[in-house]
Amino acid sequence: MAVYSLFYSLLVTEIVPFDQVDVPIPSYGDKVTVYGVWVQDTEFSDVGFGGWHEIHPVRFIEINGKEYGEKPYSGKLFDGVWGPKRLIVLDKDQPYRTVAGTVGEVVVAPDGDYHVHVNVDQEYVSLLKPSIFATSFPLYQVLKFLSLMPAVVIIVYVIASVKNPDKTKLGRSIKRLKG
Repeated sequence: MAVYSLFYSLLVTEIVPFDQVDVPIPSYGDKVTVYGVWVQDTEFSDVGFGGWHEIHPVRFIEINGKEYGEKPYSGKLFDGVWGPKRLIVLDKDQPYRTVAGTVGEVVVAPDGDYHVHVNVDQEYVSLLKPSIFATSFPLYQVLKFLSLMPAVVIIVYVIASVKNPDKTKLGRSIKRLKG
């Protein structure tokens, strides 16, 4: 699970290997509608994250208008889910939820689950774990952009060192080696 999903601006949805025959994995930027069990995952609650809300497992998905899977689902609630005891069903009377949004990231987990992080449409924000970050604002895009900043700084420094070698330590070192 990606760090920025812990900020709760994305809804984690998990497609387990059991369902991957019928439920394909979407790609970044796809418009999706997902149907599955609405749970709180408590996997990292022992280290202070307190868990997050998910659709896990996904039993049905619509990707850019094309439908896959089973809705309503006729099997057991946690068919094919590894470690279901860590999951708390958030509505025992109506455990299944539908959510729509845009895929912000797809990550494959060691257990074979695909974590599809969805930037939910405004009407589904209530499915996110309540927090100051529970919004459809694409916080994950901002954090991804910021993660590129060190590379940008290095590139700008190298360019500056080439253009004005006397102004940077790297430029002076290169100039000394040449001279």
